[in-house]
Amino acid sequence: MKTYLSRSWVNPKLVAGQSLIHGDGVFAAEPIACGEKLMEFGGEKIAQRELDTGGYRECSVWMVADDAYLALPVSDPEPSLDENLNHSCDANAWLVNAVIIVARRDIAAGEEITLDQGTWNFDETEYTWDRANCGCGTPDCRGSLTENDWTLASVQQRYQGHFHPIVQKLIDEAQRRRA
Repeated sequence: MKTYLSRSWVNPKLVAGQSLIHGDGVFAAEPIACGEKLMEFGGEKIAQRELDTGGYRECSVWMVADDAYLALPVSDPEPSLDENLNHSCDANAWLVNAVIIVARRDIAAGEEITLDQGTWNFDETEYTWDRANCGCGTPDCRGSLTENDWTLASVQQRYQGHFHPIVQKLIDEAQRRRA
């Protein structure tokens, strides 16, 4: 049985700050090299029924497997920097497995750390904000965010090999059906 950290690990080079993308964000306090580990998600391992009780901090929830999530209880007073991670359609970080995020490229000091939601989200219930408009501002911005972004050829090409394992399984199954 897979074990997880009780709280997310965050690279000490990362700090909180005000984001131009969406409210609070995560920023590099100093340069970060391509491939450097940025975060490892952690929390209590819970099932959907526990998540539905409202006893867990919404922004701390991270799916690790079918009906298995990591989350922090609302009673936990200590903020977790991973709760401020924002989306970009051309993210500078990506997944290497279900819980570890690394730098996709070199990241300059002061740059916001971003992860493309298309690499992990496949569930419409994940959204609690207005998804009509994406605010990332990149030249490749998709304009809106949906639970189906992982199906886009541009997203699959950009992040090949760096999807959440559940999303990668969905991609593989879709490719087998087309073959």
